[in-house]
Amino acid sequence: MPDTEKVIQLSRIFHVTTDYLLLDIDEAPQSAAPAENNRETEQRAAEKRMKRQSMRMHFGWFLLIFGVISLSATLVGAGLYAQTLTGWRTNLGRYGTALFDSWILALFIVSAALTLCGILILIREYIFIGKE
Repeated sequence: MPDTEKVIQLSRIFHVTTDYLLLDIDEAPQSAAPAENNRETEQRAAEKRMKRQSMRMHFGWFLLIFGVISLSATLVGAGLYAQTLTGWRTNLGRYGTALFDSWILALFIVSAALTLCGILILIREYIFIGKE
């Protein structure tokens, strides 16, 4: 008969009960269940990472498309406003005055920032795709 302490140590090492070691009982080792749980946990974590990355990519595309559309609308609006001006106050002419010497400049800056943010998010996600 082996020493009790050694049987306990062996049961801990192999993740089985002492009955399994001492008696001739057919039982599955307990390590199989934690291995399955680990695989399932890793799979769920990978799915979460993929979902988060997909959401970031969709958000980046949204910002890029919305930014380009609003940037275009801002530039067209500045052109339409420039046609109503009779004089200009900048060296850039009527269009420069409409764009840079009016409230349209704020819309231009916001639109350009949205476009830039969308581009940066997409670059980051496409460069680091699958590296998380």
